[in-house]
Amino acid sequence: MTRAVRLLLCALPALMVPAGESGESAIRFNRDIRPLLSDNCYRCHGPDADAREAGLRLDLEEEAVRDRGGYRAIDRDRPARSRLLSRITARDPSERMPPPASGKSLAPEEIGLLTRWIESGAGWEGHWAWQPPVRPPVPEAGHPGWRGHPVDRFIAARLERENLEPSPSADRRTLIRRLSLDLRGLPPTATEVERFVGDGDPFAFERVVDRMLASPAFGERMAVHWLDLVRYADTVGYHGDQPYSVWPYRDYVIGAFNRNLPFDRFTREQIAGDLLESATREQRVASGYNRLHRITAEGGAQEGEYLAKYAADRVRTTASVWMGSTLGCAECHDHKFDPFTARDFYSFAAFFADLKERGFYGGNQWEPRMPLPDPRQERELARLDASIADLEAVLSTPTEELVGGQLAWEERVRSLEEAGALIWAPLPPAGATAREGTELRILADASVLATGANPEKEVYRVILPAGGAPLSALRLEALPHPSLDGGSLSRGGGDFVLTGFEVTVGSGDRRRTVSVARARADFSRKGYEVARAIDGRADTGWAVEGGERKERRVAVFTFAEPLVPAEGESLHVTLRHESSHARHNLGRFRLSGIALEDPGLEETGLPPDIHRAILVPWADRDPETVEALADHWWERTPILDETRRRLARARDRRKRLQEEIPTMLVSRSVAPREMRILPRGDWMDRSGEVVDPALPVFLAGSSPGGERLSRLDLADWLVARDNPLTARTFVNRLWQLHFGRGLSRVPDDLGSQGEWPTHPELLDWLAVEFMESGWDVKHMVRLLVTSRAWRQSSTASRWLRDRDPGNELFARQTAFRIDAEFVRDMMLSLSSLGVDTLGGPSARPHQPPGYYAQLNFPRRTYQADTGPGRYRRGLYTHWQRTFLHPGMKAFDAPSREECTALRPRSNTPLQSLALFNDPSHVEAARAFAVRIVSRGEGEAPDRVRWAFRQALGRSPRPAEAEVLLRLFSESRGRYAADPEAAAELAPVSRSSTEEAPPGDLAAWTMVARALMSLHETITRY
Repeated sequence: MTRAVRLLLCALPALMVPAGESGESAIRFNRDIRPLLSDNCYRCHGPDADAREAGLRLDLEEEAVRDRGGYRAIDRDRPARSRLLSRITARDPSERMPPPASGKSLAPEEIGLLTRWIESGAGWEGHWAWQPPVRPPVPEAGHPGWRGHPVDRFIAARLERENLEPSPSADRRTLIRRLSLDLRGLPPTATEVERFVGDGDPFAFERVVDRMLASPAFGERMAVHWLDLVRYADTVGYHGDQPYSVWPYRDYVIGAFNRNLPFDRFTREQIAGDLLESATREQRVASGYNRLHRITAEGGAQEGEYLAKYAADRVRTTASVWMGSTLGCAECHDHKFDPFTARDFYSFAAFFADLKERGFYGGNQWEPRMPLPDPRQERELARLDASIADLEAVLSTPTEELVGGQLAWEERVRSLEEAGALIWAPLPPAGATAREGTELRILADASVLATGANPEKEVYRVILPAGGAPLSALRLEALPHPSLDGGSLSRGGGDFVLTGFEVTVGSGDRRRTVSVARARADFSRKGYEVARAIDGRADTGWAVEGGERKERRVAVFTFAEPLVPAEGESLHVTLRHESSHARHNLGRFRLSGIALEDPGLEETGLPPDIHRAILVPWADRDPETVEALADHWWERTPILDETRRRLARARDRRKRLQEEIPTMLVSRSVAPREMRILPRGDWMDRSGEVVDPALPVFLAGSSPGGERLSRLDLADWLVARDNPLTARTFVNRLWQLHFGRGLSRVPDDLGSQGEWPTHPELLDWLAVEFMESGWDVKHMVRLLVTSRAWRQSSTASRWLRDRDPGNELFARQTAFRIDAEFVRDMMLSLSSLGVDTLGGPSARPHQPPGYYAQLNFPRRTYQADTGPGRYRRGLYTHWQRTFLHPGMKAFDAPSREECTALRPRSNTPLQSLALFNDPSHVEAARAFAVRIVSRGEGEAPDRVRWAFRQALGRSPRPAEAEVLLRLFSESRGRYAADPEAAAELAPVSRSSTEEAPPGDLAAWTMVARALMSLHETITRY
């Protein structure tokens, strides 16, 4: 239905009554006139001063009716001389309003409505949504059975004025199915249906309502809508669309609805949970609401640009979620239809300027994050922390054995010093070779620089000359170089990997292997220690992180026996790289040798400062020298080897445990960054005025001076009793969930471009009831679903559908296709495959192979869950913003890149194909077939009736049963003749049965597929 037709239908009663007549049919400015002015006039004659033409505002009464030098736009004394009327009826296109170039035009009926309004005195009203709601009196209703419930009395009173009768109540089977879908997002079990149908207690329905409200599934059902609003997803949304961990927020929402957390607390915890006094873990998780926007790790992203994007996203979302307002339209200029200014937009954004965040998140390090260990993990962390503290105390506590060992060590070092055997000597290569494609260049400092190609496997052979002192160890230094990426240690700028270190000695082809007994390094990655470079395996070795680390990394290889090359022999050192790290090979390296008599001193040799310090007599040492020597000794002494090993194991276990612990992006308040008005939304234009946090002026007046307002102040204002928007917005959406459309049809815009509520008094009554109930969500849901209005049949006569095609008067219930998540839940419920675990990491059900082929940074392949995760409710499905699960997308689930207050509901052939052929649905159908065979009693007709009741909660009509029996018979014949086709269905399911031959089971699977694909199955009536 077009907007013009809707307006006409609303206006017709007003056109047929005398001017001044009161009641629903009299012309109402907010209902009948404001939408016309907003849609056709406000763009040029509304709140935006920069776009205003002729200095005329038609959104303000005093401006619209004032004397403008001999004429008025709206002349109440002389209506026919109103300039508004002359311009909208002008024959000359250059004079006519709205201008033809605007693409807007007024229908004759709309011109007539404006004319009658001005002739009747041009009564004005403040916009309905900006006025604080006041509880109106509940009207009297004459319709029997509709007099006790306040919701019914409002609906019935309107129907009486329209000379309409409400529809009869739906039958009990329909009622419990509708209730279960509305409150749990799940169909009722056959047992629940039969129990309710047979319960003659007059309060049986209310008991079922209370039981379903108490179900954990209630929180899951309510969370689906809320997660759409706050644009919850499991990935960042921009560029590589990498995953981030925010699923604990989803679980917080589920829990909040289940335990009926008052909505005002729900609001405060999300917007400012981190600012609450003694904030709990749960409240800090709730504050993750502020971090659910899209964020980027794309190289080249501008920090300032994306901080501006994030700020604007928060304004749009928060205003939509709680205020039902399009404040986001004021990002570049004053709002064209509502009184929001650009200053309001940026002052609102300033509330969130204290959040610790970055515009660009390099390395996919999403921060700040909060670890969320479970009780077992907390206990293990505490145990490990205590153990680490004890071991560190041992390492730092002097003992007689340690002091004596240090004295003996220093004495040995001085003895070696006198023998000249303490200094690592660089060994200049006599030559260096590498695999084809890589060039090796020997630099002046005896280091070797690798340039050229960077093959997946490469070998460097460095020939060291004979002569000199015996060698006990070789030291390999990985060094940075300006010619490598940013001076990194490796070509490619990342890690380097060494998978083999081999030493031979000899001449020509006659060489013998030198045994390397031990290898140690000052740094290595977990699982890639330097000791594994001498184990002879190609799949292990030393890996060193590159990235920001530009300093030298050192490894020392100690020979089993000192090596003395004979005359004419040379030392050959082979450094091999054969790992999968194709772009992270050695870039520059140097080899040095040392002759040591004491194997306890060979780890890395003596650093020059330690070497000098040992030679200083005890009496002449300053405290810094004493400490440096003690640290060097204690870090290397064999006396503490076992303690160090135990400490390393404890730290490694703690690190692995921390990697297992889930995390949550949370809000963390820091010194607020500057927020200024961006002219035309241009983040590079710094000429705009700096603003502090402030509430929209036309709603809250001037913000008080003094201390800077915080996010908590914003949250408090959103749920203040005199705030006109939050309660209205929420109850309007509750009505939408339970009646198929809101009392105001546009749930995210209660402003001038939205729609006048069909029942404004009822909307205000519900808003006040919500606030005065203590913001009790379950109370409001119970209030709605126990009404006669909610319990009406969705079946309507043709006359009623013609009279009220959009069901704006609610003379019947609304039938609509269930949401995407609940389509999946329906299949899992019927198949009994569903796993009802509450909360936890997102699940990955089956999806088509190759669906993620376009995802890069990093490239990835979707890995479907093989365990219980594949059978979890649709709510828990992994939400990839740029590649939403195709089963969800087919049934209109949003990508959640932006706030979504109302999902579209399409009806496409693709949905039919998905229902019948999606492997997950086929698997569910086969499991349902197993249930039919194993639990359905009697012959085929009995089983058909049993299956029909399971799927739809009712018995089949004779014609329906006949169709299904024929499908079963034809399918059984086909599969009996084609055993391979029958067997083809079997691998799809995790279940099996010995109750029926494969052909029969395949035939019942076809029946199950048909039942699960019915329009009635996925429709809430």
